[in-house]
Amino acid sequence: MTNIEPTLGGTSVRDIVLGNREIVDRIITAIAPTNPEQHGTGDASQAADIRWAVEHSLQAAADSLTGRPNDDELLRASAVRRFEEGSSFSSVIAAYHRGVAVIWEQLRAHAGREDDATLAECARLLFVHLERITSALAADFERTWTVSRLGERDARFAIFTALTQGGDAEGEAHRSGRTLASRYGILVVRLRRAEDSSPGDVIARRETQRLRSAIDSVAGGEVLAVLGAAGGTALVPLRDGGDTIEDLRRALQAGFGRNCTGAWVEAGISEISDALHVAEELLEIALAIRGEGEVHTLDDLLLEYQSARPGPGRALLARRIDGVGDELLQTVDAYLASGGDRRSTAAALHVHPNTVDYRLGRILTLTGMEATTPEGAAQLRAARVANRLERAAHERLDG
Repeated sequence: MTNIEPTLGGTSVRDIVLGNREIVDRIITAIAPTNPEQHGTGDASQAADIRWAVEHSLQAAADSLTGRPNDDELLRASAVRRFEEGSSFSSVIAAYHRGVAVIWEQLRAHAGREDDATLAECARLLFVHLERITSALAADFERTWTVSRLGERDARFAIFTALTQGGDAEGEAHRSGRTLASRYGILVVRLRRAEDSSPGDVIARRETQRLRSAIDSVAGGEVLAVLGAAGGTALVPLRDGGDTIEDLRRALQAGFGRNCTGAWVEAGISEISDALHVAEELLEIALAIRGEGEVHTLDDLLLEYQSARPGPGRALLARRIDGVGDELLQTVDAYLASGGDRRSTAAALHVHPNTVDYRLGRILTLTGMEATTPEGAAQLRAARVANRLERAAHERLDG
């Protein structure tokens, strides 16, 4: 077919595609519903740029059907302009498919019974043509989308940085056409990697997207976040009358279970930088004291937070239980968690209540703090917080 011009019903395929001006109008009518805003309707759909694109698309299809080399750059440039104007990928691709469908009907209308082989070959060549065009437009859309996405990401990151570091957030928002919320919830979250056989980069992308989706699902506006597979920080616009923290807890619990631990602090725009430091400290305390699987607020960890202030007081508290064995410390933790119920403590540790009494007595002897009194219990709780944080600090320095 590349050496002899193919014919259908005695008319060359090229003349069938290009020789009837009505086919342009039929294609324009067929593609207009795919994107009425861009293509227009009625007389508006006959706009010069639309007609130009259809005529060049017909020329490209005719070249493909007759084995002639063709240059798709003009068609691609037109499609890229549509992408930049906001047309969706699906609407542009649908327009090309509808146009090819009109061409196919035109070819079928001219074919006689003796043209079955030629018609079948035309169908094959139209599929090849569509594949080439679709692949090229997909690559163009991806490039256009990436440029747009990078610009959006950079704008969000600039606002995020200004808010968390005390910069000109209002100015950054104005430059990118965005509006800041009056208050934000600062979420600092840590993810424990789940067992998965997928490659590391696949897991990272999957976990990052799941985390972003969980946070976005409860946000009342545009979330500003720096997230990765290990967790990250998100500034969540607060809704009027909404209980964002509870919604967020449910979303993260549903998505990650005990593999997700976080801290949450609410603040106005001017307070975000300081509130972020509080949230980061709360997360550190939560991981050291409460373990994994919850999103904590300052109210949840008020005593622990206050006891964890760095300085000589924390170091002294930490030393009060230096040298106390793990078995005794586990007993203290269980006793405090039970609210001072020795029988519940014994059941949790699978020991006799008398064993609990003996161990608490040993704690008193070694530390001078009596767990069975309100004052002693408060001192022991604070000492456990301080000791764990001091250990974590030393481990970071050693590491």
